[in-house]
Amino acid sequence: MATPIITDGSTDRAREVPPVVLPANPRLFEERAARFAQLAPGHPMGVYLGLMAQICRGQHAAFGARPAAPLPAAAIEQSRNFGMPPLSAQGHARAPAWRDDLRDIVAAVRAGAAPAVAATLDRLRALDDVSLEAVADRVLSGTTLDDDAALVPFVGAALQVYFTRQAAALTAADVSRCDVPTICPVCGMRPVASLIRIGGAQANLRYLVCALCHTEWNMARVKCSSCEGDKGVHYLSLAQDDAADGTQAAVKAEACDECKTYLKLFNQDKDALVDPYADDLATLALDLLVDEQGFVRSGPNLLFHPGSG
Repeated sequence: MATPIITDGSTDRAREVPPVVLPANPRLFEERAARFAQLAPGHPMGVYLGLMAQICRGQHAAFGARPAAPLPAAAIEQSRNFGMPPLSAQGHARAPAWRDDLRDIVAAVRAGAAPAVAATLDRLRALDDVSLEAVADRVLSGTTLDDDAALVPFVGAALQVYFTRQAAALTAADVSRCDVPTICPVCGMRPVASLIRIGGAQANLRYLVCALCHTEWNMARVKCSSCEGDKGVHYLSLAQDDAADGTQAAVKAEACDECKTYLKLFNQDKDALVDPYADDLATLALDLLVDEQGFVRSGPNLLFHPGSG
């Protein structure tokens, strides 16, 4: 399936940089499941990463199980005329289909689940629609409670399926502009990470990756993805230079001294299989390191509840 892109109208025909890339890979969640499964063996968080692989397999099944819900024409018009996200994470009236996605994910993971996981899934199944919507609202607004912690990966996964399906149904003309370059132009969510791509029109460019709908949007390198400043931006890593010629590790934390936030940067040139969601969870030790330096993470990973500590 071709990836719909929004071009910048540049007259440079040698290379037309796509400012926004809409999700179009029908195997996106399946491929992420494979990445989690690859990362899990021998990892200190191997059991958790293995569970995430199961969740992603459930996401893949749910993603293809139903069509996108119709989007109000007014939302498209506001996006085209005023640069507003047409699928605003907090303003969009979610269709009940997201709860069907959640049920599919729960069913996929429930078979053969460990007792603790099974208990969480049974708790999810027992929640009524009003309670589920309340948890979803907290996940999207970043106000989840410690009591929500066990539920977050499942609810977050279902919301990803729903919003990604909705975003994939849009066209380039539906997302022609965005007035706030630090948030997703489709749903208004913050990025989970940034990614330096390889191959095609995106090669060697930095793209922010939406934590919710998987839309990607271009931002210049060495520029804070939170405050857009370029002073005081520096990089932290768990690894030393991994070769004599000083090649950099595939993952670094891009930290900003101006706003004291950070976001991880993944480089496909260093690891072509790197996934901004799976590899983010596999490198939580880096988050701890950066947190100790006084920086606050600027974007969420909806498959993880960070806790209140």
